[in-house]
Amino acid sequence: MADAFAPQLAVLVVEDNPVQLMEAAAALRDAGYEVAEAATIEAAQAHLAARPELVAMIADVDLAGEPLSGFTLAKAVAARWPELAILIVSGVEWPGAEQMPMGARFLRKPFAPEGLAEALRTVLAARGIGS
Repeated sequence: MADAFAPQLAVLVVEDNPVQLMEAAAALRDAGYEVAEAATIEAAQAHLAARPELVAMIADVDLAGEPLSGFTLAKAVAARWPELAILIVSGVEWPGAEQMPMGARFLRKPFAPEGLAEALRTVLAARGIGS
């Protein structure tokens, strides 16, 4: 559980499956993060543009109905917001070296809620963010 007096780090979760989005957001809130939720790439980009306090993005690779994948989104985000920590998740597709932006991490689904929070802490720590 996070320190009740420490400021919450804000993260964005991009997931098109409503149940998985809800579970991921709940796990991260339980770990002490402020969570923004997006079910589409367009919604994710809107959050990123409007919320400079976001320090990380967690994106699923397979976003139904989207012309772009989570890999493409991650590369675009890394180019536009290079300070953002990026965690990519998937149970369907595994990344090739050229698909991952520099500094991004990959987490294979399924994972326990604690596994998601730990992977986020790792990617944030690699950027010198958080404790």
